[in-house]
Amino acid sequence: MSRHDCISNRNIKIIATYVRNKTGGHEGLFDDLPYPFEAFASPEEFFLDEDEWTTYENFEKIFRRAKDLVSEPGFYFACGSSSAALRSWGRFHIFAKLFSSPDDGYRRLPFFNRNLNDTKEIDIVIPPSFDRRVQKFRTVLKVEFHRDIDPNGDYIGDPFLRGILSAIPTLWGLEPAIVQQPLKPYDPEILFRKEPEFASYDLHPKREGDLLTIRHPEHGGRSIVGEKIFLLPDQVGNRTLFLGRYAKKPTNTLNPEEEKEAILITETVTVNGRTLLQEGEILLAPYFILDVTYNRISLANRLVNVFSLKRGNEKPGKELIETLNQLRKSIKAKNEAYAALGKAHEQLQEAKKQIDQYALDLEERVKERTAALRQTQEELREMNRHLESKVQEQVRQLEKYNQLRRYLSPKITEKILSGNGHIAQESQRKMMTVVFSDIRGFSTLTDDLEPEEIFHLLDQYLSEMIKIVHRFDGTLNKIIGDGLLIFFGDPFPIEDHAERAVRMAVEMQKKVSELRGEWKGYDHDLGVGIGINTGYMTVGNIGAEIHRDYTVIGNQVNVAARLESTATAGQILISQRTYSKVEPLVESQFIGEIQVKGIHTPVRTYNVTALRE
Repeated sequence: MSRHDCISNRNIKIIATYVRNKTGGHEGLFDDLPYPFEAFASPEEFFLDEDEWTTYENFEKIFRRAKDLVSEPGFYFACGSSSAALRSWGRFHIFAKLFSSPDDGYRRLPFFNRNLNDTKEIDIVIPPSFDRRVQKFRTVLKVEFHRDIDPNGDYIGDPFLRGILSAIPTLWGLEPAIVQQPLKPYDPEILFRKEPEFASYDLHPKREGDLLTIRHPEHGGRSIVGEKIFLLPDQVGNRTLFLGRYAKKPTNTLNPEEEKEAILITETVTVNGRTLLQEGEILLAPYFILDVTYNRISLANRLVNVFSLKRGNEKPGKELIETLNQLRKSIKAKNEAYAALGKAHEQLQEAKKQIDQYALDLEERVKERTAALRQTQEELREMNRHLESKVQEQVRQLEKYNQLRRYLSPKITEKILSGNGHIAQESQRKMMTVVFSDIRGFSTLTDDLEPEEIFHLLDQYLSEMIKIVHRFDGTLNKIIGDGLLIFFGDPFPIEDHAERAVRMAVEMQKKVSELRGEWKGYDHDLGVGIGINTGYMTVGNIGAEIHRDYTVIGNQVNVAARLESTATAGQILISQRTYSKVEPLVESQFIGEIQVKGIHTPVRTYNVTALRE
């Protein structure tokens, strides 16, 4: 089942980059398209954010507009194949540079596909290997759409995907891969009637018995261009798949379900240099089969790739680092939970077997203890009746714990769990304090250091900051690269939330001062800017049912973000609202007023320099 926002904006970024490269801009590409305007200042800002997702309808409109702007033959394929040369994969390009050969790229296609769309699955049928017959490397892929997605409606996405696949070897200085499609799931009667790319040819396809006919675009008469065939299964490892073998008549009369009807194209139809149908291709297949061949990578190309990685000055992608860290933590937690449940299940199974054996022995050997045996059997039935409910309750507790540990300190997590508390499913307005922090000069650091050094510094910094957040019972809502979003007052009420936030910020700056010595060892002097605001804001789970995010929003959140962006290295900027609650506790300086979008009155701002003794 595909989700509503099923297309990653990484695809939009590839398209926009290609259009800009060809025309110098992409004006009008996103006009009048729906987007979350409350969170993004413009549609361009949203659609070029590679961490966001959009609907297939938006993707299709943008892609067709892009073709009209560029106006070139084979646009959809060319757009996909440009992704490697134009480095328009976003943070994925950093992953690709770490691969040792094109083989690595093709083996990881299922992972990358799940991060580009939620409409289809890519399965590696034959892993990359050297084919002596053609003296090239070869891999075979299966592409199958989700059941709720009609492949006839994604016709323009097919050449786009093939273009991306063809470009993978070019990362190592090789020629583009050759991508052949022996099987396609298109229904010609639907595709040629509804797809705008074929509208001008007026083909009028029709199935007439075992034949496929069209109105031929050259002479206007009806022509036979295809015939019914029966796909024959192939055994690949322990799987049975259709790879392109066929027969004109059924061959397995004992089990006809093992064969699949399809349509073999028998005539190539070309109009003005464009091939509409290719003799030998098979339509109405259950899925796509892509046969990819590419050249062997030489030792020289491998060395060039290694040295170009070292010389490259790509930013490593702060958001990607956090995504991987969170993924690793989630996988570890799930594995531990599954292992615990598996062990408990084994113990229960073993206990049940022992009880069953005990009951059998009693019945066979001690007939005089029938009454006791019946009692034991009744207890066993009662235990079985309650077993499922107990396991479900344990799973619910585990889910609740995983939900809370993502945001809260262990102390607050245990406190909420012991009181049967939970994160509210509905959003609510509350008086809270929100904190934003960010490392100043971190972008410059990422240009100069190796990825391993940046990983080490960022991991050390975040580890220390999170300890401080938990010490003051803050809710760590988001880690965005080197930036943090923290709030106080939910899900557990805290009366002195403003004071805790300010004390936490002072401790953070102290710790940063300690860390600066190590940062200077990398020839960089970094500092952290912090912004704090107190006020009414909306907090809770926000988003669709399939993907919900616990967070805080509102104008008062924007004030804190604005204060953080204004703060210089070492500063803690607080608003008048926060200052009024902590004035007796802090040494501070009034530094003026700032204007915040959505807030009519300028915000009086103070710099906290120290805590009073």
